Amino acid sequence: MNWRHALPSASTAGLVMAIASMLPVVSTFFPLWMLGGGWLAVVLYRRRSPLLLLSSTIGGKIGALAGLLGFLFFAVFTSSYLAIATLVMHQGEQIRALLRSVLDQAAANNHNPQAQAISQWVQTPEGLAFVVVFSMFLFLVAFLLLSTAGGVFAASLGRRKLR
Repeated sequence: MNWRHALPSASTAGLVMAIASMLPVVSTFFPLWMLGGGWLAVVLYRRRSPLLLLSSTIGGKIGALAGLLGFLFFAVFTSSYLAIATLVMHQGEQIRALLRSVLDQAAANNHNPQAQAISQWVQTPEGLAFVVVFSMFLFLVAFLLLSTAGGVFAASLGRRKLR
């Protein structure tokens, strides 16, 4: 694998994934964008290195790199948006109220008695921090797994075309 070609390809695909994951309507289909990001990274890599035959392993690595970079872009964009909304636009309480209403609805729909207790704990500063960190971890896993799968698929599809 040529890292000089892989890094720009994965960066471009990661940026596309992050932007697509942030757009209001498009973000609903974020798993498709993550798969597509890994696929796009391999396609862009192939354009930079057309003579190389890519194995599925290399395609997976390029896809995983795109997923990691996509997650980093996504985390920076999300953090920046929340910081600006909270500190500059003074919408912190509105964001917390929206989160509380979503949590209250989820707890009301759940008949488990522990759901109310968990809902109350999540609304504390410690609980909210846990939810944010855990959610970002889940996004990292999703970006990595799905973009790796997209990269493997693109590499294996390209090998079939060459035969």
